[in-house]
Amino acid sequence: MNNFWVILKKELTDIFRDKKTLIFTILLPIIMYPAMFKIIDSTIEHTTNSVKKNVVIAYRGDENSSIYKILKSMNNITIDKSGNEDEKLKKGKISIIVDVPKDFDSKISSENKTNINIIYDEDSNKSNMAYSMLKETFDKYSNNIVNNRLKSKGISESVLTPFDIKQSTLSKQSGDSMAQGILNVLPTIIIIFMISPTIGIAADLIAGEKERGTFEPLLSTSAGRMSIFFGKLAAISSVALITLIVTLGSMLGSMIYIFSSGGQFTIPLRAFAVIGIVSIFVLVALSSIEISISIFARSMKEANTYLGGFIVPVMILTYIPFMMDAKNISFAFFNIPVVNAVVVMKEAIVGIFNPTHILVVILWHIVYVIAAVLLARFMFSKEEVVFRS
Repeated sequence: MNNFWVILKKELTDIFRDKKTLIFTILLPIIMYPAMFKIIDSTIEHTTNSVKKNVVIAYRGDENSSIYKILKSMNNITIDKSGNEDEKLKKGKISIIVDVPKDFDSKISSENKTNINIIYDEDSNKSNMAYSMLKETFDKYSNNIVNNRLKSKGISESVLTPFDIKQSTLSKQSGDSMAQGILNVLPTIIIIFMISPTIGIAADLIAGEKERGTFEPLLSTSAGRMSIFFGKLAAISSVALITLIVTLGSMLGSMIYIFSSGGQFTIPLRAFAVIGIVSIFVLVALSSIEISISIFARSMKEANTYLGGFIVPVMILTYIPFMMDAKNISFAFFNIPVVNAVVVMKEAIVGIFNPTHILVVILWHIVYVIAAVLLARFMFSKEEVVFRS
Protein backbone atom coordinates (compact mmCIF):
# COMPACT_ATOMS: atom_id res chain seq x y z
CA MET A 1 0.00 0.00 0.00
CA ASN A 2 2.87 2.41 0.80
CA ASN A 3 4.33 1.75 -2.65
CA PHE A 4 0.97 2.62 -4.21
CA TRP A 5 0.97 6.07 -2.58
CA VAL A 6 4.57 6.67 -3.60
CA ILE A 7 3.73 5.85 -7.24
CA LEU A 8 0.57 7.98 -7.13
CA LYS A 9 2.44 10.95 -5.67
CA LYS A 10 5.22 10.58 -8.26
CA GLU A 11 2.79 10.44 -11.19
CA LEU A 12 0.65 13.35 -10.01
CA THR A 13 3.77 15.47 -9.47
CA ASP A 14 4.94 14.73 -13.01
CA ILE A 15 1.50 15.36 -14.48
CA PHE A 16 0.95 18.74 -12.84
CA ARG A 17 4.40 19.99 -13.79
CA ASP A 18 2.91 20.31 -17.28
CA LYS A 19 1.10 23.65 -17.56
CA LYS A 20 -1.15 22.28 -20.33
CA THR A 21 -2.63 19.81 -17.84
CA LEU A 22 -3.51 22.63 -15.45
CA ILE A 23 -5.11 24.61 -18.28
CA PHE A 24 -7.26 21.73 -19.53
CA THR A 25 -8.24 20.31 -16.14
CA ILE A 26 -8.84 23.47 -14.11
CA LEU A 27 -8.68 26.78 -15.97
CA LEU A 28 -10.63 25.82 -19.10
CA PRO A 29 -13.78 24.55 -17.29
CA ILE A 30 -13.71 27.54 -14.94
CA ILE A 31 -13.66 29.92 -17.89
CA MET A 32 -15.82 27.95 -20.33
CA TYR A 33 -18.95 27.11 -18.37
CA PRO A 34 -19.70 30.56 -16.87
CA ALA A 35 -19.05 32.09 -20.29
CA MET A 36 -21.21 29.49 -22.04
CA PHE A 37 -24.14 29.85 -19.62
CA LYS A 38 -23.96 33.65 -19.70
CA ILE A 39 -23.82 33.78 -23.50
CA ILE A 40 -26.79 31.43 -23.80
CA ASP A 41 -28.88 33.36 -21.27
CA SER A 42 -27.92 36.71 -22.83
CA THR A 43 -28.71 35.40 -26.33
CA ILE A 44 -32.15 34.21 -25.25
CA GLU A 45 -32.87 37.52 -23.52
CA HIS A 46 -31.54 39.54 -26.48
CA THR A 47 -33.65 37.61 -29.02
CA THR A 48 -36.81 38.00 -26.92
CA ASN A 49 -36.22 41.72 -26.40
CA SER A 50 -35.36 42.32 -30.05
CA VAL A 51 -38.72 40.79 -31.11
CA LYS A 52 -40.53 42.99 -28.59
CA LYS A 53 -38.70 46.09 -29.86
CA ASN A 54 -38.70 45.60 -33.61
CA VAL A 55 -39.45 42.92 -36.21
CA VAL A 56 -38.77 43.53 -39.88
CA ILE A 57 -41.35 41.87 -42.11
CA ALA A 58 -42.32 41.84 -45.78
CA TYR A 59 -45.92 42.29 -46.87
CA ARG A 60 -47.55 40.91 -50.01
CA GLY A 61 -51.05 42.04 -50.90
CA ASP A 62 -53.33 45.07 -50.97
CA GLU A 63 -51.95 47.86 -48.79
CA ASN A 64 -55.50 49.13 -48.21
CA SER A 65 -56.48 45.88 -46.49
CA SER A 66 -57.35 45.67 -42.79
CA ILE A 67 -54.38 43.34 -42.19
CA TYR A 68 -51.92 45.89 -43.55
CA LYS A 69 -53.46 48.58 -41.33
CA ILE A 70 -53.09 46.32 -38.28
CA LEU A 71 -49.42 45.70 -39.09
CA LYS A 72 -48.79 49.42 -39.63
CA SER A 73 -50.36 50.21 -36.25
CA MET A 74 -48.01 47.86 -34.36
CA ASN A 75 -45.08 49.76 -32.83
CA ASN A 76 -42.62 46.85 -33.06
CA ILE A 77 -43.29 46.07 -36.74
CA THR A 78 -41.25 47.50 -39.60
CA ILE A 79 -42.48 46.69 -43.11
CA ASP A 80 -39.75 46.21 -45.73
CA LYS A 81 -41.00 47.20 -49.20
CA SER A 82 -37.73 46.83 -51.12
CA GLY A 83 -38.65 43.45 -52.64
CA ASN A 84 -36.74 40.14 -52.94
CA GLU A 85 -38.54 38.88 -49.83
CA ASP A 86 -37.75 35.17 -50.11
CA GLU A 87 -34.00 35.73 -50.36
CA LYS A 88 -34.04 38.20 -47.47
CA LEU A 89 -35.92 35.71 -45.30
CA LYS A 90 -33.32 33.03 -46.03
CA LYS A 91 -30.49 35.41 -45.09
CA GLY A 92 -32.25 36.64 -41.92
CA LYS A 93 -32.65 40.23 -43.11
CA ILE A 94 -36.40 39.95 -42.50
CA SER A 95 -38.17 37.66 -40.04
CA ILE A 96 -41.59 37.09 -41.63
CA ILE A 97 -43.40 37.33 -44.94
CA VAL A 98 -47.13 38.07 -44.63
CA ASP A 99 -49.01 37.10 -47.80
CA VAL A 100 -52.60 38.44 -47.92
CA PRO A 101 -55.01 37.80 -50.84
CA LYS A 102 -56.13 40.95 -52.70
CA ASP A 103 -59.78 40.07 -52.10
CA PHE A 104 -59.25 39.43 -48.37
CA ASP A 105 -61.52 42.24 -47.08
CA SER A 106 -64.27 41.61 -49.63
CA LYS A 107 -64.41 37.93 -48.62
CA ILE A 108 -64.50 38.88 -44.94
CA SER A 109 -67.38 41.30 -45.63
CA SER A 110 -69.33 38.66 -47.55
CA GLU A 111 -68.61 36.09 -44.80
CA ASN A 112 -66.66 33.81 -47.13
CA LYS A 113 -63.64 31.74 -46.14
CA THR A 114 -60.21 33.19 -46.88
CA ASN A 115 -56.67 32.84 -45.53
CA ILE A 116 -53.46 34.64 -44.56
CA ASN A 117 -50.14 32.93 -45.37
CA ILE A 118 -47.38 33.62 -42.85
CA ILE A 119 -43.99 32.49 -44.16
CA TYR A 120 -41.21 32.17 -41.57
CA ASP A 121 -37.86 30.45 -41.07
CA GLU A 122 -38.19 27.62 -38.54
CA ASP A 123 -34.39 27.53 -38.13
CA SER A 124 -34.38 31.11 -36.81
CA ASN A 125 -35.38 31.73 -33.20
CA LYS A 126 -36.31 35.33 -33.95
CA SER A 127 -38.45 34.26 -36.91
CA ASN A 128 -40.21 31.67 -34.74
CA MET A 129 -40.92 34.24 -32.04
CA ALA A 130 -42.16 36.74 -34.63
CA TYR A 131 -44.49 34.11 -36.10
CA SER A 132 -45.97 33.38 -32.67
CA MET A 133 -46.52 37.09 -32.05
CA LEU A 134 -48.24 37.71 -35.42
CA LYS A 135 -50.36 34.57 -35.17
CA GLU A 136 -51.64 35.72 -31.78
CA THR A 137 -52.46 39.15 -33.24
CA PHE A 138 -54.30 37.69 -36.24
CA ASP A 139 -56.15 35.18 -34.03
CA LYS A 140 -57.48 38.08 -31.95
CA TYR A 141 -58.57 39.88 -35.11
CA SER A 142 -60.27 36.71 -36.38
CA ASN A 143 -62.12 36.31 -33.08
CA ASN A 144 -63.29 39.93 -33.22
CA ILE A 145 -64.70 39.35 -36.70
CA VAL A 146 -66.54 36.24 -35.50
CA ASN A 147 -67.94 38.06 -32.46
CA ASN A 148 -69.19 40.95 -34.60
CA ARG A 149 -70.92 38.51 -36.97
CA LEU A 150 -72.61 36.78 -34.05
CA LYS A 151 -73.77 40.08 -32.55
CA SER A 152 -75.25 41.15 -35.88
CA LYS A 153 -77.33 37.94 -35.85
CA GLY A 154 -78.32 38.32 -32.19
CA ILE A 155 -76.24 35.34 -31.04
CA SER A 156 -74.09 35.41 -27.90
CA GLU A 157 -70.39 34.97 -28.55
CA SER A 158 -70.22 32.51 -25.62
CA VAL A 159 -71.87 29.93 -27.90
CA LEU A 160 -68.49 29.38 -29.59
CA THR A 161 -66.49 29.10 -26.36
CA PRO A 162 -68.11 26.55 -24.02
CA PHE A 163 -64.85 26.37 -22.07
CA ASP A 164 -61.48 28.15 -21.87
CA ILE A 165 -58.05 26.52 -22.09
CA LYS A 166 -55.42 27.83 -19.70
CA GLN A 167 -51.77 27.15 -20.44
CA SER A 168 -49.02 26.47 -17.93
CA THR A 169 -45.56 24.95 -18.14
CA LEU A 170 -43.58 22.70 -15.82
CA SER A 171 -40.30 24.60 -16.12
CA LYS A 172 -39.02 27.95 -17.31
CA GLN A 173 -36.69 26.50 -19.89
CA SER A 174 -39.05 23.92 -21.41
CA GLY A 175 -40.39 26.27 -24.05
CA ASP A 176 -37.10 27.72 -25.14
CA SER A 177 -35.37 25.94 -28.00
CA MET A 178 -31.93 27.43 -27.31
CA ALA A 179 -32.01 26.48 -23.62
CA GLN A 180 -33.27 23.01 -24.52
CA GLY A 181 -30.52 22.63 -27.10
CA ILE A 182 -27.75 23.32 -24.61
CA LEU A 183 -29.38 20.98 -22.06
CA ASN A 184 -29.25 18.22 -24.68
CA VAL A 185 -25.53 18.63 -25.31
CA LEU A 186 -24.35 19.20 -21.71
CA PRO A 187 -23.79 15.50 -20.81
CA THR A 188 -21.73 15.07 -23.98
CA ILE A 189 -19.63 18.13 -23.16
CA ILE A 190 -19.05 16.90 -19.59
CA ILE A 191 -17.77 13.46 -20.68
CA ILE A 192 -15.58 14.83 -23.49
CA PHE A 193 -14.03 17.53 -21.28
CA MET A 194 -13.48 15.04 -18.48
CA ILE A 195 -11.70 12.48 -20.68
CA SER A 196 -9.81 14.76 -23.11
CA PRO A 197 -6.96 15.69 -20.70
CA THR A 198 -6.33 12.01 -19.91
CA ILE A 199 -5.45 11.00 -23.49
CA GLY A 200 -1.99 12.58 -23.52
CA ILE A 201 -1.40 11.60 -19.89
CA ALA A 202 -2.23 7.93 -20.55
CA ALA A 203 0.17 7.86 -23.50
CA ASP A 204 2.97 9.26 -21.35
CA LEU A 205 2.36 7.18 -18.21
CA ILE A 206 3.59 3.89 -19.68
CA ALA A 207 4.36 4.20 -23.41
CA GLY A 208 6.25 7.42 -22.70
CA GLU A 209 8.27 5.76 -19.95
CA LYS A 210 9.08 2.85 -22.27
CA GLU A 211 10.38 5.33 -24.83
CA ARG A 212 12.46 7.22 -22.26
CA GLY A 213 13.87 3.97 -20.84
CA THR A 214 12.55 4.62 -17.32
CA PHE A 215 9.87 1.94 -17.24
CA GLU A 216 12.12 -1.11 -16.77
CA PRO A 217 14.03 0.49 -13.84
CA LEU A 218 10.63 1.31 -12.26
CA LEU A 219 9.59 -2.34 -12.50
CA SER A 220 12.86 -3.43 -10.90
CA THR A 221 12.21 -1.39 -7.73
CA SER A 222 10.69 -2.79 -4.55
CA ALA A 223 7.25 -1.57 -5.66
CA GLY A 224 5.07 -4.46 -6.79
CA ARG A 225 3.78 -4.48 -10.33
CA MET A 226 0.18 -4.12 -9.14
CA SER A 227 1.13 -1.16 -6.92
CA ILE A 228 2.66 0.51 -9.97
CA PHE A 229 -0.40 -0.28 -12.08
CA PHE A 230 -2.95 0.97 -9.54
CA GLY A 231 -0.83 4.02 -8.77
CA LYS A 232 -0.80 5.00 -12.44
CA LEU A 233 -4.51 4.24 -12.81
CA ALA A 234 -5.30 6.34 -9.74
CA ALA A 235 -3.18 9.19 -11.13
CA ILE A 236 -4.97 9.36 -14.47
CA SER A 237 -8.36 8.90 -12.77
CA SER A 238 -7.49 11.71 -10.35
CA VAL A 239 -6.90 14.11 -13.23
CA ALA A 240 -10.27 13.18 -14.76
CA LEU A 241 -11.91 13.49 -11.31
CA ILE A 242 -10.41 16.96 -10.75
CA THR A 243 -11.71 18.00 -14.16
CA LEU A 244 -15.15 16.62 -13.25
CA ILE A 245 -15.25 18.43 -9.87
CA VAL A 246 -14.14 21.72 -11.43
CA THR A 247 -16.65 21.27 -14.26
CA LEU A 248 -19.61 20.55 -11.95
CA GLY A 249 -18.56 23.33 -9.58
CA SER A 250 -18.28 25.77 -12.46
CA MET A 251 -21.66 24.70 -13.85
CA LEU A 252 -23.33 24.97 -10.42
CA GLY A 253 -21.80 28.38 -9.73
CA SER A 254 -22.84 29.64 -13.15
CA MET A 255 -26.38 28.33 -12.71
CA ILE A 256 -26.75 29.92 -9.26
CA TYR A 257 -25.47 33.25 -10.58
CA ILE A 258 -27.76 33.27 -13.62
CA PHE A 259 -30.76 32.13 -11.58
CA SER A 260 -30.16 34.80 -8.92
CA SER A 261 -29.88 37.51 -11.59
CA GLY A 262 -33.23 36.59 -13.13
CA GLY A 263 -32.04 34.17 -15.80
CA GLN A 264 -34.12 31.23 -17.00
CA PHE A 265 -31.46 28.60 -17.52
CA THR A 266 -31.63 26.25 -14.51
CA ILE A 267 -30.80 22.62 -13.68
CA PRO A 268 -32.17 20.70 -10.64
CA LEU A 269 -29.55 20.54 -7.89
CA ARG A 270 -30.07 16.77 -7.48
CA ALA A 271 -28.96 16.36 -11.10
CA PHE A 272 -25.40 17.26 -10.11
CA ALA A 273 -25.26 14.26 -7.76
CA VAL A 274 -26.43 11.88 -10.51
CA ILE A 275 -24.01 13.40 -13.02
CA GLY A 276 -21.15 13.18 -10.53
CA ILE A 277 -21.74 9.53 -9.55
CA VAL A 278 -22.20 8.29 -13.12
CA SER A 279 -19.22 10.31 -14.35
CA ILE A 280 -16.91 8.77 -11.74
CA PHE A 281 -17.74 5.28 -13.04
CA VAL A 282 -17.23 6.48 -16.63
CA LEU A 283 -13.85 8.04 -15.91
CA VAL A 284 -12.50 4.96 -14.09
CA ALA A 285 -13.64 2.60 -16.87
CA LEU A 286 -12.29 4.76 -19.70
CA SER A 287 -9.05 5.50 -17.83
CA SER A 288 -8.48 1.77 -17.37
CA ILE A 289 -8.91 1.18 -21.10
CA GLU A 290 -6.52 4.05 -21.84
CA ILE A 291 -3.96 2.46 -19.52
CA SER A 292 -4.38 -0.86 -21.37
CA ILE A 293 -3.76 0.88 -24.69
CA SER A 294 -0.67 2.61 -23.31
CA ILE A 295 0.67 -0.71 -22.00
CA PHE A 296 0.21 -2.32 -25.42
CA ALA A 297 1.85 0.55 -27.33
CA ARG A 298 5.58 0.49 -27.99
CA SER A 299 6.03 4.27 -28.19
CA MET A 300 4.31 7.58 -27.48
CA LYS A 301 3.48 7.99 -31.17
CA GLU A 302 1.85 4.57 -31.33
CA ALA A 303 -0.01 5.16 -28.07
CA ASN A 304 -1.40 8.50 -29.28
CA THR A 305 -2.52 6.86 -32.53
CA TYR A 306 -4.36 4.09 -30.69
CA LEU A 307 -5.83 6.48 -28.10
CA GLY A 308 -7.01 8.83 -30.85
CA GLY A 309 -8.76 5.90 -32.50
CA PHE A 310 -10.29 4.93 -29.15
CA ILE A 311 -11.69 8.38 -28.35
CA VAL A 312 -13.54 8.72 -31.68
CA PRO A 313 -16.12 5.94 -31.02
CA VAL A 314 -16.49 7.22 -27.45
CA MET A 315 -17.37 10.67 -28.79
CA ILE A 316 -19.79 9.17 -31.32
CA LEU A 317 -21.53 7.26 -28.53
CA THR A 318 -21.90 10.46 -26.48
CA TYR A 319 -23.62 12.17 -29.43
CA ILE A 320 -26.11 9.35 -30.16
CA PRO A 321 -28.68 10.60 -27.55
CA PHE A 322 -28.23 14.26 -28.58
CA MET A 323 -31.67 14.67 -30.21
CA MET A 324 -33.53 12.26 -27.93
CA ASP A 325 -36.41 13.57 -25.83
CA ALA A 326 -35.20 13.07 -22.26
CA LYS A 327 -38.74 12.15 -21.17
CA ASN A 328 -39.24 9.41 -23.77
CA ILE A 329 -35.98 7.47 -24.04
CA SER A 330 -36.26 3.78 -24.89
CA PHE A 331 -35.07 1.44 -22.15
CA ALA A 332 -32.67 -0.19 -24.63
CA PHE A 333 -30.43 2.90 -24.55
CA PHE A 334 -29.86 2.44 -20.81
CA ASN A 335 -27.93 -0.74 -21.65
CA ILE A 336 -25.44 0.66 -24.19
CA PRO A 337 -21.98 1.69 -22.91
CA VAL A 338 -21.38 5.48 -22.73
CA VAL A 339 -24.83 6.11 -24.24
CA ASN A 340 -26.46 4.99 -20.99
CA ALA A 341 -24.39 7.48 -19.00
CA VAL A 342 -25.47 10.32 -21.29
CA VAL A 343 -29.19 9.44 -21.26
CA VAL A 344 -29.40 9.13 -17.47
CA MET A 345 -27.66 12.54 -17.21
CA LYS A 346 -30.17 13.99 -19.69
CA GLU A 347 -33.02 12.70 -17.54
CA ALA A 348 -31.51 14.19 -14.39
CA ILE A 349 -30.94 17.58 -16.05
CA VAL A 350 -34.66 17.91 -16.91
CA GLY A 351 -35.70 16.73 -13.44
CA ILE A 352 -36.39 13.02 -14.05
CA PHE A 353 -34.92 10.72 -11.39
CA ASN A 354 -36.12 7.24 -12.34
CA PRO A 355 -34.68 4.80 -9.73
CA THR A 356 -34.80 1.88 -12.18
CA HIS A 357 -32.89 3.74 -14.88
CA ILE A 358 -30.28 5.05 -12.44
CA LEU A 359 -29.80 1.61 -10.85
CA VAL A 360 -29.47 -0.13 -14.24
CA VAL A 361 -26.89 2.39 -15.43
CA ILE A 362 -24.86 2.17 -12.21
CA LEU A 363 -24.91 -1.66 -12.27
CA TRP A 364 -23.74 -1.66 -15.87
CA HIS A 365 -20.94 0.76 -15.00
CA ILE A 366 -19.82 -1.42 -12.10
CA VAL A 367 -19.50 -4.23 -14.66
CA TYR A 368 -17.62 -1.91 -17.07
CA VAL A 369 -15.19 -0.78 -14.35
CA ILE A 370 -14.46 -4.31 -13.14
CA ALA A 371 -13.96 -5.58 -16.71
CA ALA A 372 -11.76 -2.62 -17.73
CA VAL A 373 -9.59 -2.80 -14.58
CA LEU A 374 -9.17 -6.57 -14.91
CA LEU A 375 -8.19 -6.16 -18.58
CA ALA A 376 -5.59 -3.50 -17.77
CA ARG A 377 -4.29 -5.51 -14.81
CA PHE A 378 -4.01 -8.64 -16.98
CA MET A 379 -2.10 -6.80 -19.70
CA PHE A 380 0.20 -5.20 -17.12
CA SER A 381 1.08 -8.63 -15.74
CA LYS A 382 2.03 -10.08 -19.16
CA GLU A 383 5.72 -9.70 -20.05
CA GLU A 384 5.04 -10.22 -23.77
CA VAL A 385 2.64 -7.23 -23.72
CA VAL A 386 4.63 -4.91 -21.46
CA PHE A 387 7.87 -5.48 -23.35
CA ARG A 388 6.35 -5.92 -26.80
CA SER A 389 8.87 -5.15 -29.55
